[in-house]
Amino acid sequence: MQKIILFRAGEVKTKEHIFLGWLNLPLSDKGIKNARIIAKNLSKQRIDFAFCSDQLRGKQALLEVVKTHKTVKIIIDHRLRERNYGIFSGHEKKLFKDFFPEKYAEVHRSYYANIPNGENLHDVSKRVFSFMNDLIAFMQSNDGNVLICAHNNSLRLIREFLEELSVNETELLHSDPSVFKEYNLNFNKNSSEK
Repeated sequence: MQKIILFRAGEVKTKEHIFLGWLNLPLSDKGIKNARIIAKNLSKQRIDFAFCSDQLRGKQALLEVVKTHKTVKIIIDHRLRERNYGIFSGHEKKLFKDFFPEKYAEVHRSYYANIPNGENLHDVSKRVFSFMNDLIAFMQSNDGNVLICAHNNSLRLIREFLEELSVNETELLHSDPSVFKEYNLNFNKNSSEK
């Protein structure tokens, strides 16, 4: 039995609640505190491999969590990046909500939203599902537990993949950055074992 353990990078240093996406900002004090809560709760777990995106906040959160796991192998994969919000990146969510209330939910959560110069969840799913297929193959040939630090939208899609969720269910997912989710996988590597 092998485990996949998921958590998300938390809050970043910014004055406003913005469409963050691919902006490369560091974790805030609260974001670091959330990672330390995960670290404490996972301190007794065996973690052999840890994956995160190439975004600064993802790397910071992962490094906080694996501080006590001295033998963990860290692997950076750009496919775990947050969704690219295109022309909305860096803009305050409240202003968008005030001026375009009928479009906010679509841009913020819709699987097939039109995001100029950016990605919708369907676009992100292509890279995340590619990562997950590669990860499953990796786990089948490498014994060990896997920790994944993702971002809110990439984590949604990892959960869609692992839990076989519908598009509507995926759109509604939200993850608390101080809570992790665990999945047990059995690859039956040795069918003669009892």
